[in-house]
Amino acid sequence: MATIDRTDTTGAQSETPAERREWASPGVSIRKRWLTGIGVALAAAVFFVIALSQGASMVVSTIIGVVFIGCFVWYLRIVAPTPFTITLDEQGVARREGKASGNSEPVTILWANIAKIKEEHFKNGTSVSLTVYKRVGERGLHRAWVVYRDDIPHFDELVAAMRSHLPEGRPWNREQIHE
Repeated sequence: MATIDRTDTTGAQSETPAERREWASPGVSIRKRWLTGIGVALAAAVFFVIALSQGASMVVSTIIGVVFIGCFVWYLRIVAPTPFTITLDEQGVARREGKASGNSEPVTILWANIAKIKEEHFKNGTSVSLTVYKRVGERGLHRAWVVYRDDIPHFDELVAAMRSHLPEGRPWNREQIHE
């Protein structure tokens, strides 16, 4: 069961609110792409060896291997994290999807529209994720986006900057996971 520490950010305004900070997610690294490619090639070789040892013709094993590998690569393209950029400034926080900064419009949430922030952490205190919730309508609440430790370098700096910029009275919830 997760434990929740509800921390209020009263008096936690940034000393330099005009400071603009940016964090960029590289997406899938070249190393992970190569390792995945090698894994897919090894899986293809296993398919062919199994098909040959069972007496199937090379045509059948080739068709099975191509379908398997094609579907697996298609799946990886769907679930692979896209590069994104998170920007904090005096106006609010913005997240822009895509490798180049001009690829898409940023999703900007003004500091006044942030309803709460939830930080998940392990038992040892290491932050794992940061979830930003925004106000929708008069009483509505919507999860705007989540960023995970593995997604961006210098994740702890992002957490500290978000905490320092969050306006007074907005809740900052810390939830322990994986007890």
